[in-house]
Amino acid sequence: MREKLPDEISAIPSKRIYLSIIADYHLNLALCELIDNAIDNWIYNGKENSLCVDIDLDYEQQSITVKDNSGGIKEEDIPLIVGPGQSRTNIDEEIIGVFGVGSKRAVVALSKNIKIYTRYNDLKTLLVEINDDWIEDEDNWDLPVYEVSEIKENTTEIKLIELRESIQEKKHSDLYEHLSATYAMFLDQDNIVIRLNDEEIKPKRFDNWSYPPEYKPVKSSGPIKFKDRDEIQLSITGGLTKSHKEIGSNISEYGVYFYCNNRLISRAYKGDEIGFNTPFKVGKPHVTYSLVRVIVELNGAVDLMPWNSSKSAIDFKHKTFLEIAEHIQRIFRTYASMSKNYSGEWPAKVFQYKTGTVVKEQLSDFSSSARIHVPTIRRGPKKVKYIDLIKKNNKQIAQSKPWTKGHYESIIAVEEISKLKIEQSNRIAMLLLDSTLEIAFKDYLVNESGNRYNTGRLAALMSNRVDVHTEVARNIRVKNGTWQKVNYFYNLRCELVHKRIAVTISDDDLENFRELVEYLLKKMFKLNFSRD
Repeated sequence: MREKLPDEISAIPSKRIYLSIIADYHLNLALCELIDNAIDNWIYNGKENSLCVDIDLDYEQQSITVKDNSGGIKEEDIPLIVGPGQSRTNIDEEIIGVFGVGSKRAVVALSKNIKIYTRYNDLKTLLVEINDDWIEDEDNWDLPVYEVSEIKENTTEIKLIELRESIQEKKHSDLYEHLSATYAMFLDQDNIVIRLNDEEIKPKRFDNWSYPPEYKPVKSSGPIKFKDRDEIQLSITGGLTKSHKEIGSNISEYGVYFYCNNRLISRAYKGDEIGFNTPFKVGKPHVTYSLVRVIVELNGAVDLMPWNSSKSAIDFKHKTFLEIAEHIQRIFRTYASMSKNYSGEWPAKVFQYKTGTVVKEQLSDFSSSARIHVPTIRRGPKKVKYIDLIKKNNKQIAQSKPWTKGHYESIIAVEEISKLKIEQSNRIAMLLLDSTLEIAFKDYLVNESGNRYNTGRLAALMSNRVDVHTEVARNIRVKNGTWQKVNYFYNLRCELVHKRIAVTISDDDLENFRELVEYLLKKMFKLNFSRD
C-alpha cells in the first residue's frame, strides 16, 4: 500500500550541470559540438542552400566567433539553446546531435560570456546572452530574448568573449587537422564548407590503400536488421596502407576508424575491443602492425549509433557495436597478420602496388551471424627471429670489439620490451635507448676516436651530457639534423625523469629515437640492424 506524502520533490536540474561540463571539454571537442549543431540544423531545415560554417579564432583578443547559414532558429525553439536535455531531435533521424545539449555545453565550456544571435528566414534577429552570473543564480531559469539589429537571413552567430582558457596560435594547425579529419565525409560533398580563420578546410581521408595482389582492400556493406527497430547501414573496409612517408602520415595511424552518420568518432583505435589481446590473438600493439587499417561506417537512426554523449569515442557496450565486433576483429586480424608477415619487406611486398580497386561485397544482412569475405592468411617461410638475426649480423664485430655487444643487445631488449603486455613499455624502452646512447658515446670516445682520456678528464666530460654530444660530434660526420634530434630526445628523457608529471612517450617518438640510436651505433661502430 502506498500513501502519497503532502510534500513533493523538485526535479528541476541544478545549474551546476553547466559547471560540471567545463572540465570535460576542450577547444576541439567544443567547436565540433557547434559544427554538429549547424549541420543538424541545416538538415532539419531541409538543406535548402549550401551550408557554410565560419570559425574565427582571434588569438590577440582571445575571442571566438562561430557563424553558420544553416537556417537560423525559430523563436519558439529558442529554449533549445539553454534548456538541459531539451531537443527537437527525433531518434529515428540520421543526424549527429541526439543529446540535446551539444551547443549548450560547448559554449558554456569555452566561455564565461556568450552571445547567440539568430535569424530564421526573413524574420527578426534574436539575441540570447548567457554568462556566469546567470549560471550561478540557482533560482533563475529565465533568460531574456532581445530583438537586435538584423544579421543575414537564415544565420546563427555565436560570440564567445571571455574564454575560460586561452587559445594558442601554435595549436592552430592541430585544430585544422582535427576538423579536416572529423568532417571529411561532409567536406567531400559540394554543398558543405567549413572555414577556419577564412581558410577553407580540406578533407583528410584515411582510405590510402596499397593493392598487393593477394591482399587487396576489401569493403563489405549491408544492413544490420534489429528485431525491434528499423535497419541501419554498415560498411567495413580493411586493407594495408601506403607508405607513411608517401601519404604524409605517421606510424601510429594504424587501427580502426569509426564513422557514425558520416562523422569521424574514433581515430586509429587500438584497444582490446577491436582485436588486440583477444581470442583472435593479434597480440599487443606494435610497429609491425602499422600498415593495417580498418574503416567502419555506420549510418542510420541516431540512437543506434554507438558513440558516447560527446561523440568523442565509441561506446563498446552499445548493442550496435556488439553486433559487429566479431566482424571488425576478424578483418583487423587478417590485415594485421599480413602487415606483420611482410615486415621488413613492405616496399617490395606492399608499397609497390600503388593502384588498384577495392574488392566490394554486398550483403543482404550484416548482423553478427553473417559471413563476410576476407583474404586467407597464408603463412610465409619461417623467419629468423630478430634476436638471432641481430646477433648474426654483428658477431664478427663483437669478437674484435667486445664493447659493442652491450649496445646491439640493448636494441634487442628494446624490441622485446615492445612485445610485453605492460602499460609503460614505451617509457622503459625510451630510458633504455637513452642509457645505451650515453654509454655508446663513452665507449666510442675511449675506444674508437683515437683520443686519449684519463680518468679525471673522462669523468668531467661525462658529467655534462651536452659536452659529450659536442665531443663526439667533433669526431664523426653525420647527416644534417642528427644532433638536433639527439638533443631533442635527451631533453625528452630529462622531462621524463625530472618532471613531477611524467610525459607520455608516443609510438612515433619511440620509433624515431630507436632509428636515431641505431643510426649512430652504425656510424660509431659499424653495427648492423638490418632485418633482411
